[in-house]
Amino acid sequence: MPAGSISLALLSVFCLVAVGFDLRRHAVPNWLNAVGLCSGLVPAYALGGMKPMAISLMGSMLGASLMLPFFLLRMVGGGDLKFLAASGALAGWRLLMPAVLIGMFLGGAASVVMLARRDRCLERIRMRTLLLRHGSLKAAAGGEGISGLGDIEMPYTLPLSIGLLMTCASACWG
Repeated sequence: MPAGSISLALLSVFCLVAVGFDLRRHAVPNWLNAVGLCSGLVPAYALGGMKPMAISLMGSMLGASLMLPFFLLRMVGGGDLKFLAASGALAGWRLLMPAVLIGMFLGGAASVVMLARRDRCLERIRMRTLLLRHGSLKAAAGGEGISGLGDIEMPYTLPLSIGLLMTCASACWG
């Protein structure tokens, strides 16, 4: 089995388990992210030596770097950051950027749909959009945004996993 197929299989299992935890517990455990990271680095070294392992490590660093601004703005949790770092080790840096763009697009679209279903009012959606654009909508300690708008919770590993698996599968089979 080629190295791409092995990476895709490992990434698929990792994403499936991470999404399962995220859906049930709203968190991705550290041990799972560590296993994902090792699942990217160890086979890369075993199958090709230092160069593939360096590519895997660059993917991990890129994944953490891409998610860090969103983590610092408290838009995603630490588990999401570590999930993307581990996924980068499995996918490699070349496939990570398009995968993350697809995942972020899917996550944004899902968030808009969730807001629309919850608010059921175009004026509230317009107000949220204005507040987000101006940086005034921030989560407080109680999970409520300003003016009691509240935040929606979405397991972000799901859209990221879809983007990752779509991109890696197309690279592996395309």
